[in-house]
Amino acid sequence: MAEEKDVLILFSGGKDSFLSTLLMIEQGYKVNLVTYENSCGLQAFNVNYGINRLKQKYGENTIKFLGVKNIVAIWRELLYPYYNESLNKILREYGDLPISEFNCLSCRLAMYIASIILCKQSNIKIVVDGARKSQLFAIEQEKMLHAFETFFKSYGITILFPVKDLEEDYELKNEILIRGFVPKTIEPQCLLGMPAKQCDNRDEIIEASKNVFDKLLKNKACSLIEKYSNIKLEGNFF
Repeated sequence: MAEEKDVLILFSGGKDSFLSTLLMIEQGYKVNLVTYENSCGLQAFNVNYGINRLKQKYGENTIKFLGVKNIVAIWRELLYPYYNESLNKILREYGDLPISEFNCLSCRLAMYIASIILCKQSNIKIVVDGARKSQLFAIEQEKMLHAFETFFKSYGITILFPVKDLEEDYELKNEILIRGFVPKTIEPQCLLGMPAKQCDNRDEIIEASKNVFDKLLKNKACSLIEKYSNIKLEGNFF
């Protein structure tokens, strides 16, 4: 049984998740790091670089790596209902959500489903995500973060976004520097992650993302958590 001070951190190995981990360690948490692979990325093993740096400073008793978990089966179950809808119906029922933003929404939700399953299996009550609003992904804006907080709360789990309000990259780097690390990270590369940065209708995209989550994906996510709650989440395929 995990202790009250255990926390599960979505760890990509990038600066946002790296700093989030440092902040949790400072608050006295024993961090459990997990990396998710959706099979649309390259070199997931790059996370080992950041994990080894953390272990070197804080020791094995503070840093526990749960491995790289493949979430492609969960992600596919979220993708298919949307991909089978006509564009006219999507626009009418949910709003104008670019495919790139839907990919990020469904992938992040697949990570959250897997995280809730892991937390239930390990009795962990806190999840940490390095989401940052200045990255401009719809899923990392306040309306969506609040929706995710409510979703986790329904399972008795708190999700924290400790770096969400950091605006500039230099601020992020300075926060890592002052804690004794060179702010150079190596992380897996997602081939699909692309926020709709140049759009004039950012508010409409965020609202459409919330509609897709509320009307299409949330109930499906709940059913997947129930369906796979006793399954051990695996890593690479063999």
